[in-house]
Amino acid sequence: MRKITFRKSITALAVAATLSFTSNSFAAGGAESDLLGSVQVNGVSTSGYTVVAKDPTTGFTRQVSTRDDGSYRLTKLPTGTYEIIIMNGDTVVGRDVTTVSLGANSIANFDIAENSNTEVIEVTGARFANVDVSSTDSGLLITEADFDALPVLRNLTSVALLAPGVVLGESNFSLQGGSGLASFGGSSVAENACFINGLEVTNTRQGLGCGSVPFEFYKDFQVKTGGYSAEFGRATGGIINAITKSGSNEWEFSAVSNWNPSSLTADSKGISRGKGGTGDVFRDTTNDEFDNWDLTLTASGAIIEDTLFIYALVNPRSSDRDFSYYTGSRQQYAPDDEYRKISSDGSDNLFWGAKVDWFITEDHRLSLWGYSDRNDGIDAHYNYDPNTGVIGNLTGTNVRNRGGETVSVSYVGNITDDLTITALWGNVAAEYTTTPDNIVCPSVSDTRDLPAAQRAQGCGPGTAFGANNDDNTQYRLDVEYLLGDHKIRVGYDYQERDSFRESLPAGGHSYTYTTLAPGGAIQGNNGNLYTNASNTDQDIVFDRIFAGGGGFGSELEAFYIEDQWQITDNLLLSAGLRWDDFLSVGTSGITFQEFSADVAPRLGFSWDINGDGESKLYATIGRYYLPPANNTNFRLASGVNDNTTYYTFAGIDSANGAPTGILPVNGTVANSNVNNSTSVFPSKSVYQEPDADPFHKNEIIIGYERSISEDLALAIRGTYREVGEALDDYCGARSHPLFCTGLNPGKPARFAVDADLDGFIDLDANGEPLYVSATAEDIALPEANNEYLAVNTEIRYRKDNLNLNFSYTWSRSTGNFEGAVKSDIAQADAGITQDFDFPALHDGAQGYQPNDRRHVFKLFGSYTISDNWSVGLNSTLSSGRPLNTFGAGYISDDPNLYGSYGDTFYQFQSCNITPPEDEACPVSEKVYNFTPRGSAGRTSWQFKVDLSSSYNFEVNGIAMRASVDVFNIFDDQSVTSQNEHFEGRNAEGTENQWFGAAYFWQAPRSVRLGFEARF
Repeated sequence: MRKITFRKSITALAVAATLSFTSNSFAAGGAESDLLGSVQVNGVSTSGYTVVAKDPTTGFTRQVSTRDDGSYRLTKLPTGTYEIIIMNGDTVVGRDVTTVSLGANSIANFDIAENSNTEVIEVTGARFANVDVSSTDSGLLITEADFDALPVLRNLTSVALLAPGVVLGESNFSLQGGSGLASFGGSSVAENACFINGLEVTNTRQGLGCGSVPFEFYKDFQVKTGGYSAEFGRATGGIINAITKSGSNEWEFSAVSNWNPSSLTADSKGISRGKGGTGDVFRDTTNDEFDNWDLTLTASGAIIEDTLFIYALVNPRSSDRDFSYYTGSRQQYAPDDEYRKISSDGSDNLFWGAKVDWFITEDHRLSLWGYSDRNDGIDAHYNYDPNTGVIGNLTGTNVRNRGGETVSVSYVGNITDDLTITALWGNVAAEYTTTPDNIVCPSVSDTRDLPAAQRAQGCGPGTAFGANNDDNTQYRLDVEYLLGDHKIRVGYDYQERDSFRESLPAGGHSYTYTTLAPGGAIQGNNGNLYTNASNTDQDIVFDRIFAGGGGFGSELEAFYIEDQWQITDNLLLSAGLRWDDFLSVGTSGITFQEFSADVAPRLGFSWDINGDGESKLYATIGRYYLPPANNTNFRLASGVNDNTTYYTFAGIDSANGAPTGILPVNGTVANSNVNNSTSVFPSKSVYQEPDADPFHKNEIIIGYERSISEDLALAIRGTYREVGEALDDYCGARSHPLFCTGLNPGKPARFAVDADLDGFIDLDANGEPLYVSATAEDIALPEANNEYLAVNTEIRYRKDNLNLNFSYTWSRSTGNFEGAVKSDIAQADAGITQDFDFPALHDGAQGYQPNDRRHVFKLFGSYTISDNWSVGLNSTLSSGRPLNTFGAGYISDDPNLYGSYGDTFYQFQSCNITPPEDEACPVSEKVYNFTPRGSAGRTSWQFKVDLSSSYNFEVNGIAMRASVDVFNIFDDQSVTSQNEHFEGRNAEGTENQWFGAAYFWQAPRSVRLGFEARF
């Protein structure tokens, strides 16, 4: 009988198995991946061979036969390390090991040489490559083991920040001690989506952040920065996709502890003052302390060997965050005047979770996964004098209820070698309720230019209260079919996002004291509401009552189809279409927003230039839609009343800080009031402009990757993104009298007629809806513009025990609005920021956007010094972000142009004439300073170097590991965010004494101590 000798060439594109931390392209997929390749004999493609893939840790085995062209593909494999066996009948003719990682195709090509002179099968070794020529999308793949080798904070934002083109967003969107959020490709931080085990865990209320689990639970991470397939949607920024660990045939237990002691944190240098640095203290972080400890206990193994597995963990946590803060008013006008101590531990801060995997047969498996991340804590508020740093008496305590329960069930069925079906059901529940023990004392904020001791102070935190929770139920079905050179995928998913929120002001009021300079004006719904016509400063107080709420929600549906066509051995074409439907329902149950069959095309190619898997040219073009966040429903259709009344006052009640002797500035409450929303519930016919399209972005990526050697790979990628259409609420004079109108800025619009103001459109004699048409020139809004251009260059190196990844990104982000949120004024009202509310707000708005970080350098990696000892590095150098000079007035009092609020790019300077006594300066005679967006300089460069060291050892057969991570080792505490409001709140002509003062600084040097034991 003729014997066979074989030579094998494996291209293992899973990053964890080859070059760690690579930013290669990825195959489509949620929680599984494919193993594919070819079998040739003496260079000739051969059919009829059997390819077997076996995971030795679970016994899971799948096999397929090679096709006529010698190719094979094992679809939807669980991630893990697999032994690959090639068989000709009952004879093993090839064998090797490769790793299947999250979302990354693993390719194993076998060349078998016939040899009649040998009696053995000879394996001549494997060749590994750094370039994935089998897919088109872009991003980062990193395993849990790789992540543990780096000095990185244990949260999803820190994972995402390792990827090129991802920067840290505005600090104001995280509470002190938080890590912040990530901006992908110039998008706002509220435009990303997150998945764990295929279940979406994005914050559905505002799009800010994601649900997460202890890092001991994670197995692999995938960060998609662009070009992602039609399977993924509802994001115009990026995708964070993660999977958790599973059990194996061997029972394993572990205890992992991490401690961030405040005693090892460097002293904070963060202190800023008003009046250009000569006034009172604005922000003070020198007394801030953060102390976090957690312990993760895990158990995993086989309930039934080779069939039923479990991975379970509990994670008791202790967290103490003490920091100075401000009360009441928007932060731009209020100095630190209280000290907060937020603590959570014991059973109130206990995470538990588990994943159960049932391998019914080699072709069918079922997974059950769930966790509880409930976190109940105490938030104690104290009086605080920022000038002396003295912490005063306790003013009140809030109970914070956060988190909830998550559960999902998923199924994977390989019906045939070519047909695979996956299905998922899941539910994510989360709570954000804050309950104060003091609901009598109103919110009080004093923004006047007075010594701290003379400012009005409330008798409690003044925290608004009411139930607040989200619930997201999800269904998903995907079908994948291999047809010759085509991999065809179709899928459907549905989400029902239900929310409930009530908001009631403590004490029934929210008072803000401010000063109007001579000639200073307060804007109303129809021009100036009130002007200080005197020659002296005038103190006023306004009372904003924001109350209401109830249940509301959204329904999201999507269908996609995609074909990955291997046109030739060297050329892959990926073409897909995605259809999205969005529907929003208010508290009354009435639909007020709906978009159907919005088509998002996705197209890409990958060209293996030399046919050797060592270089590729690739490109993608696509459109991505972002659904309205549920916060939009709350603000627009939950019956919220938002009224602000302006008063003069005679004094201040020392007991609770409330004004006494109040008189409406214009004589009556009705004439001194600004109404920004009412309890009338709008219908779709009234709120949504009938021809409006949803928010979406278009993207083009062109890239080139090359493997210089087995150790070194280079990559360059160009990215262009633009907003194709913005959807925002227009609140000008042509909108409905009681609420704004959702439309596409810069386009003609039809406004519903609702004469009786009942929230429904009026009909004509023929029963047809009545509209009033307006041209784009009539509305006077500019077209939405947001463009992002970037060039990423990467060098990836692996030599023996050294892994390094260096990237440099040059980027430019320009436009007249940021996106879903508005970072430069810290407005988190996703989808309904003040952008496009009035034309005046966009006079000067074109310029560099808040996430414009022109230059970003990243270097991270690890080095294994010995079998037991390794060190890690993670460093970033980034240029600062643009700054603005916001004003509170405008060059026209035309209500078609400017409303009762909004930050403009004009600052009142003087009046050309001396108006008669007790008369205001006419707008036509006012002199303004004009400062377009981004013209006030930039924040300083940010430099951060983190180092880690870990040591592995064994005691009595128990594997142990001790580690230390030092963050910001050079203690660079440069300013990350500062006050950009030149004029006082709603007070044109009154200089804001806190303008230019810093809000936040880079966190001081800190230490994390870690210890783990495994057996």
